[in-house]
Amino acid sequence: MEGRGPSSSVSRLSMHPSYQQIIGLGAQAIPLILRELEKKPGHWFWALHAIAGVDPVREADRGNLRLMSDAWLKWGKEMGYR
Repeated sequence: MEGRGPSSSVSRLSMHPSYQQIIGLGAQAIPLILRELEKKPGHWFWALHAIAGVDPVREADRGNLRLMSDAWLKWGKEMGYR
């Protein structure tokens, strides 16, 4: 997202207007977000959870961006988004 600069706060990032606009796109944003996660793990998990209403990340994997991304990518494939 342009204009956000570096931020270590996921809550601050998730409240950014651009991030909120992406969430506002609803399910049509899911394939786009998953493609971003394929390229590079990032903090899209909050948006995916807000849109999809699920969280496929195992408790033990929380905090590990690669494993969290993998869980969402697997979910996306199972749900037909990839």
